[in-house]
Amino acid sequence: MKVTHRELVSEPERQLFGLPYDHQEQGSYNYAWLDWETSDKFKRLETVNKPLDPAKIGLLVFDGATPTYWIGKWFRKSQQVPDGFKAITVPASSAAIAWVNGNPDTGDLFGDRAMNAAKQELILRHMMTEADWEHLPYAYERYDPQRFQPEENPTTLDYIFYVK
Repeated sequence: MKVTHRELVSEPERQLFGLPYDHQEQGSYNYAWLDWETSDKFKRLETVNKPLDPAKIGLLVFDGATPTYWIGKWFRKSQQVPDGFKAITVPASSAAIAWVNGNPDTGDLFGDRAMNAAKQELILRHMMTEADWEHLPYAYERYDPQRFQPEENPTTLDYIFYVK
């Protein structure tokens, strides 16, 4: 596993339409992703509105003792939430991005290991601080359809951390 790209950006205010999950099973949210990938949830999500971005999103919201994990896609604030889904508004913010390249079959790209590799690289490059990490309001995985190709090994997953 290695970090192949890093940058600072301004993230716009927008909404994530999808579903929240408040617990992990066996240390991950893989059970939730399997449900989304084996059902028509992503297709149903786009029946009312066109998303801002074709990428699938795994959003971590740190607003209590236990983070909430959302799966969905980004949409404009004014758009209607499709039946069966929920929305969360995420404010505009500065963000640090790291692309992690690794093997999806070995767990290189997912969970704490990949997030910590991305965090360490961004701290090393002075793009975020330990204080940013300790007070992180949001972080998300962005499954860019051009970079994230799970059938290829290695492949790339984007990690985005909201910083001050």
